[in-house]
Amino acid sequence: MSELSLPNKDHFMPLTGVRCIAAYLVYIHHFNPFNPKLFGNSFAAFTNEFHVGVTLFFVLSGFLIAHRYMDIKHFSWRNYFVNRFARIYPIYFLLTIFTFIFSAYTLNVDGIESIKLFFLNITFLKGFSDHLKFSGISAAWSLTVEETFYFVAPLIFLFIKRNRVFIIFLPVFFIAIGMALVYILSFSKNIIFFENYKFMFSYTFFGRCIEFFSGIALSIFLKKNNGYKQGFKYTLTGISVIVISILLISLIKGNEDFGIRKPSGIFINNIILPLFGVTVFYYGLIVEKTLVSKILESRLLILLGKSSYIFYLIHDGFIANITRVYLNNYIVIFVFINFVSIILFKFVEEPMNLYLRKKFRKDIVVSSSNIKQHLSI
Repeated sequence: MSELSLPNKDHFMPLTGVRCIAAYLVYIHHFNPFNPKLFGNSFAAFTNEFHVGVTLFFVLSGFLIAHRYMDIKHFSWRNYFVNRFARIYPIYFLLTIFTFIFSAYTLNVDGIESIKLFFLNITFLKGFSDHLKFSGISAAWSLTVEETFYFVAPLIFLFIKRNRVFIIFLPVFFIAIGMALVYILSFSKNIIFFENYKFMFSYTFFGRCIEFFSGIALSIFLKKNNGYKQGFKYTLTGISVIVISILLISLIKGNEDFGIRKPSGIFINNIILPLFGVTVFYYGLIVEKTLVSKILESRLLILLGKSSYIFYLIHDGFIANITRVYLNNYIVIFVFINFVSIILFKFVEEPMNLYLRKKFRKDIVVSSSNIKQHLSI
């Protein structure tokens, strides 16, 4: 093993490619092409659990936000929230508008109820409700989880910088808050948020915070260790734990559609998978030069990774649904959704992101090239 220099931004390039892999896993989870009659029940059940792509996203968010912001000496709340808003909201807002217009045109929906639902969607509040979480853009429930993390991340970093032990205590604290919210709100018949514990652990930041803290821990570990080694052991170990975790979740599903709906499945997905699978895999991608990292940092995978946020939002929305009406081939539909995602990224998402950061950030020097380096963060 040869000792090399401290990992820099070039070593993080494979993590951009990981984004599209995570999005594609979720796509297969929603539209599984592996028919049990052709591929067997076990393999179909295994691929049904590819919702783990969301865990890949959550750990990656924790890592990137911590790496980018935790050690900034003069932290700017304004710049931080401008970056977060520009990254997530504009394209989501536009797609949500078109989703509700499409629904109003194709479905017989009540006007007042539709307005209420639209408000809950554009404010991300729908993600706090079990029976509303899949309304509008169904996959956007995870954005509520992300946004919650974005709001509390600066405070998390303050505590961790004071004492590293908080990286262990804070997840316990957030889980306790989530459980308390479920218990307190259960006494009200009029409040539609945090209805049950299974929802809290599966679909809210409070239940899934360990995934973000795993990413934060990885960032701290990398900054404390000044060198990296060539090899394949971390990448291979991470992939192995991820595969084994998916397999275990698929085996314990019982009468449920997915193993993630079992308490043991939630435990594997929320704790074992991020701590011992995803973080080790990401560490391997950063510190080891392997065939996997080379593929993920290729120009095609980088482009697909950058456009994966849009792919994730539209893969189960009105654009994809219209596509399925006219196309009857899984591969063609998949390629077409990617094509639309790239077009929207290049001509809508990236320009809006760049414009908002240049317009509203308070930097001494703000250049397009400097901002573009962080558009995916």
